Amino acid sequence: MNLSFFNSLFLIGLAAAIIPILIHLFIKYKPKIVYFSSLRFLKEVQKKKSRLLRLRELLLLITRILIIIFFILALARPVLKALLPQKSTSHAPTAIALILDNSFSMNYLEKENPIFSDARQKTLKILDLLNDKDRVMLVSLEPAYNAGHDYFTSPAHAAKELPSISISDNTQALQQVLENMEQEITNIDMINKEIYLITDEQRVPWKDIQDAKLTADLFVIPVGEDSVRQNISSVSARYVPKILSGTNEPVIQAVIKNNSSKPLSDVIVSLILNNITRAETALNLSPYQAKQLTFEVPRQGERFHFGEVRVKDEALPDDNVFYFNFPVQSKPKICVISSTQLPAALSSILDVIAQKQWEQKTPQEINEQIIENNQLFILYSTNAFNEKLRFFADEILQKGKAIFLIPDEHVYQRSGLQEWLIEKNIHFQNIKEKYSAIDFVNRAHPICAVLTEEHFQSADISKMWKVDAPDFVPLISSDTGNPVLLIKDNLLLSAIDLTESWSNIIYQTVFPVLFYNIGYYLGDVSSEITQYTVGNQPTGGLELEGEFTCQMPDGEIVPLIFTGERSSFTQTDRQGHYFIYDDSGLVKVLSFNAPREESDLTILSPAQKEQIMKDQPQIHFLTAENWKDEILTSRYGYEFWKQLLWIVLALLIIEMVLAYSGKSIIKK
Repeated sequence: MNLSFFNSLFLIGLAAAIIPILIHLFIKYKPKIVYFSSLRFLKEVQKKKSRLLRLRELLLLITRILIIIFFILALARPVLKALLPQKSTSHAPTAIALILDNSFSMNYLEKENPIFSDARQKTLKILDLLNDKDRVMLVSLEPAYNAGHDYFTSPAHAAKELPSISISDNTQALQQVLENMEQEITNIDMINKEIYLITDEQRVPWKDIQDAKLTADLFVIPVGEDSVRQNISSVSARYVPKILSGTNEPVIQAVIKNNSSKPLSDVIVSLILNNITRAETALNLSPYQAKQLTFEVPRQGERFHFGEVRVKDEALPDDNVFYFNFPVQSKPKICVISSTQLPAALSSILDVIAQKQWEQKTPQEINEQIIENNQLFILYSTNAFNEKLRFFADEILQKGKAIFLIPDEHVYQRSGLQEWLIEKNIHFQNIKEKYSAIDFVNRAHPICAVLTEEHFQSADISKMWKVDAPDFVPLISSDTGNPVLLIKDNLLLSAIDLTESWSNIIYQTVFPVLFYNIGYYLGDVSSEITQYTVGNQPTGGLELEGEFTCQMPDGEIVPLIFTGERSSFTQTDRQGHYFIYDDSGLVKVLSFNAPREESDLTILSPAQKEQIMKDQPQIHFLTAENWKDEILTSRYGYEFWKQLLWIVLALLIIEMVLAYSGKSIIKK
C-alpha cells in the first residue's frame, strides 16, 4: 500500500490540531464554590467528580483533535496506490491517451506483414484490457487525424475508430504530440491517467524528447523485431539546365542512400518522366553510403512536366520514390546599376544568360518601374550611393528580389554604401594583395550544387577584399580562409572585382557556369522547381488566379480557388504529384515529398533508453514480453475523502455528547 494526496497543500492545516491541546492546557474549568454548613462526605464527592471530569476532558480533547485531523485529510483528497491483479475488471477507472505511431517507418515489412499491423493488434489487446468506466483518447502522429479525434471516448468506440488510422507521410514530432496529449489528459477529471505509445522505437523521433514536459506516466510499447533493418531511399532529385552538363543536354541528378549497416549490390534505380520509364541503372552501395546518379533527359520533341527517381526496395516502399517537376524556363530579368562600363567578361555572360535583354542603369535613373520589371540587380562601381539608391536597395530586398554586390577598389570611399552595409552587419575590410587559390565550394547551395573544387583548380586570385559578414553563408572560399562569394537569403556578395587585375577566374570555363547559376537562381523565380515537403500549403508564388481543379496523388479530383496570395490548396498530406488544371488543360505540377529522416530505421539502444528514462522519469520503456504486466497494475485506488467526512460527522456528534455529559456531571 502507498498513500498519496491529490491536494497535499492542505496537509499544512494539520498544524491546527494543536489548538485543542492549547485550549486544554491554558483554559481550565473552575468549579463553582458552594459553602456547606457541614463538610460531611465532601471530599469523597469531589474525588468522584474530578475523575469523571478528567476522563471527559481527555476524550473531548482527543475527539476535537481527530475532527481537525480527519477534516484536513479529507480536504487533501487521500488515495491509496496498490498492486492490483491485471484483469479488465480489477483496475480503477483510468483516462488513457493511446498514441499509435503511424509514421512511414512503421510500414517496414517483417515476416510478410508491416510492423504497423502488429501495432494495431497490440492496440486492440490494450483496449480489450479496459472496462466501461475507462476513457480512451486514440490518436496518431498525424496532425490531420488528431484534429478530428481530440476527445475521450469508450474503449469500444476507440476499437471501431482504429481502422481509420493508416500510415501517413505527414507526421508531427513525437515531443509535440506527447505535450498535446499531456494537456488533454490533464484536463479530464479522473484519478488514474496514463499515456501509451505503440512504436517501432525508431531513434529519429526521440531526438528532442528531453524538452517534453510530462506529468502522466508514458509507457512505450515496442513492436517489430529488435534487429538490423535494411532500407534504401531515394533522397533527392533535381533538374540541371543544359549549359551545366558535359553533353550540353539537361540532366537529372539524384541521390540514393543505403540506410543500413549491410552492403547492397545491384540496386535498381529508374528515371520516370511523364509516367514513362526512360532509363534504368544498377549500383552497389556500402553501409550507410549515399551515391549521386546522373540521368540524361532524352530529347524527342516532348515537353516533360514531371518526373520520379525510383529505387527498388520491397522492405519499406514509402521512401522509394522522390518526386520532382521541370521548371518553366524563362529569361532571368537582370538590371545592372553602375556608373561605369562593365567588364567585358561580365557583360558577355549576361548577354548569354538574358539573351541580350538585360539593362544597365545609373543610380540616378533607378525608379519604381525598373524595380518592378527586374528580379536581380547587380550593383557595380556605383559612384553615388545616395539616400535614393539606399531606399531602392532596401525596397528590392523587401520585395523578395535579389541584389548581387560586386566591389571595386573604392567601396570604402562611398560613405552611403558603407552605412547601408554596416546596417546589415557587413564590413569590407582591407584588400589582400596576396596570391590565393580556391579550395572550398559549398555544394549544399543550389548556386554551387553542380560545381566542385576541381572546376576552380586553374583559377587564382591576386587581390580581394576581406569581407566580415557573420550572418552570411560562404559559397566559395580561398585557401587563405577568406570567402570569395557569400550569400544570405537574396543578397549575394563578392569579395573580388570581376576584372583581370583581380583574378583570372573570368577566363576559366567554370565562370559562365557559375554566373548562369547566379542568374537563374536569383534572377528568375519561375525557373525554380516547385518541390515541397508534405504538409506545406503553397499559397504564394504559383502565379495562378481563378478557379482550377487539382488531381491528388491518390487520383481524387478536388476544386481549387486562387485569389492573389490566397488559395484553397490545403490538402497536401500525401507525397506525390499534384496536377493543377484549368479549362485549357494542365497548367502546373507541384511535387511533394515526405521528409527522409524516417528512412533511418536505427532503433534506440539500451543505453539511449536508459538516458531518456533518466532525463524523463515519467517515461517507461517496456518489452514485448512484459508490457501486459506493467500497464494497469500499479495504480491509484479509489479516493476515500467522503468516508473521512463521515468520520468527521460522527466525531462531531461524539463531541456534542461529551460536552452535554460534562454539564450533567457538574450539576450533580
